[in-house]
Amino acid sequence: MKKTLIIHPEDPTTDFLKVIYEGRGFTQVHSNFDSHSLKAMIHEHDRIVMLGHGYHHGLLHFFKPVIDASFVPYLQQKELVGIWCFAKAFFDAHGLSGFHTDMFISETAEAQAMGVSATEDEIQASNNHFAQSVRTNLFHPDCLHRVSRSYSKLETPVSNYNAARLHFRNPGDPTEPCDMPDFNEILTNPTIISTLINQFFNYPQCPNL
Repeated sequence: MKKTLIIHPEDPTTDFLKVIYEGRGFTQVHSNFDSHSLKAMIHEHDRIVMLGHGYHHGLLHFFKPVIDASFVPYLQQKELVGIWCFAKAFFDAHGLSGFHTDMFISETAEAQAMGVSATEDEIQASNNHFAQSVRTNLFHPDCLHRVSRSYSKLETPVSNYNAARLHFRNPGDPTEPCDMPDFNEILTNPTIISTLINQFFNYPQCPNL
């Protein structure tokens, strides 16, 4: 039986992703991300599932790198899942294969930044439906199409946005353009800045970097 490692940094805003792996007997890492130990764990497992918040250079834990370019040699021969914002850019840059996301809206601030009209209820429904769809189809040979078909049934602006940004990369596949945002527009939008400041107050561990 193939051994699966879950790398999911503790963060209440991504708790909905726990549905993907809870109760399945997978090895889980949520904190204390020592690079040497984590690389050793990756080496010992066949399937690596990386979940949470991130950017085009890798997976983060409150803006601290958890998975970055130094992990690529350990990931290249593994079956991978990467669910974080702009994971596609990381997969493409390093020739990694498996199911992954481009920009993925899971919070109000992200919807505002991407110009997607969505209520809090719609975002929560999207998160829950997506996580359940991934759980049901995790590591299925036709994972991308099965997840997309199930998730697209929700048919809300946020689920439609996210569904169009799900990807699967086979070894040797050519890269495609990544959906990077206009950060200048984001950083000058007072509504988004206010929302992010509120997030920092709600989760005080964020400023202690």
